[in-house]
Amino acid sequence: MFENVHFVRTMGIAGLVRNLHKTYGVKPEELGIPAKALEFPMTLIPVSVLNQFYENIELVTGDPDAVLNLVSQMSIDRLGSMSRWFFSGHDLASTIRRINFGITCIQSGAFLSGEVVGPIVKWTYYNSSISAPAKADDGVRVANFMCNVLKRYLGEEFVPDRVCISGTKTNRSKYEAYFGCPIEWGHNQTEVWLPNKLRLQGNKIPSLAAEKLSMSFADLDNYLNMPDSQDHMKVLYEVVNYSRHFGIPTLAKVSELLGLSEQQLQRRLQASGLNFTSVVGFVLSGEAVKQIVLGTPMEQIAESLGYTNMTSFSRMFKKYRGITPKQYLNNYLSAY
Repeated sequence: MFENVHFVRTMGIAGLVRNLHKTYGVKPEELGIPAKALEFPMTLIPVSVLNQFYENIELVTGDPDAVLNLVSQMSIDRLGSMSRWFFSGHDLASTIRRINFGITCIQSGAFLSGEVVGPIVKWTYYNSSISAPAKADDGVRVANFMCNVLKRYLGEEFVPDRVCISGTKTNRSKYEAYFGCPIEWGHNQTEVWLPNKLRLQGNKIPSLAAEKLSMSFADLDNYLNMPDSQDHMKVLYEVVNYSRHFGIPTLAKVSELLGLSEQQLQRRLQASGLNFTSVVGFVLSGEAVKQIVLGTPMEQIAESLGYTNMTSFSRMFKKYRGITPKQYLNNYLSAY
């Protein structure tokens, strides 16, 4: 029904957004992402929005190297429970392995892997859903993350042997000065090269604060809730869910996010025995249930779903759940 639709969690780009405002005075709405969508680190944003986000950064700031300026200010410690899991390994190799198979919990369609080529280890990143105009900025973002991980274990003085990035930028010297090594553009994937002899080193194992390493069941549910691009119903659910940050989901907005015309989306829904209004009701009532059991105030839930009054929210919920939101809450509290 929908081809190659992938998502990135807010946590993956939150640093860019924060630094955009701090450095250039740019608000997320100016780049096509509603501020509401950025309030929670687990929010799933379609990668089509991420692609446009990258393109808009240069347009709005007027700086072709804005992403490099932004990532240079970013920390790798703002991924919540995921950060603690990544960096609780006993050495660099175990951390790289965790990041390689954990990345899909943060961004679907993204693949990280390691490759040994003689005396060199290439840590590689590939993402087919990133558009051609966005490849260079996305590659710089990920290469910066990789290098910061390596520095965490090998020391701040570490510099890679080489960094290869998809796409191109004209100011090569600026990027080579930042990464401290030769930069190669135009690759089909992003690569950070380091000597093989350093692969198993952990001479500067990072210390973790004395906190619980585990995450809550709610956090775990959220991390595992990353749609497979072939699970069309789940993809549709999450695109509709993202669109609520613009207000009540509309056929026009959801079609735009999926890269379809309104007629194409309607035909595909009809072929699956669905209609748009019912899909929206199912998604919004489902999201309401998640927030109800977390104890979120009803007025706040209604607002987060795009409703301006409680009556409309309650009417929608009862239509698709058979009882009112307050009745659902009372049933939940009596059961648990």
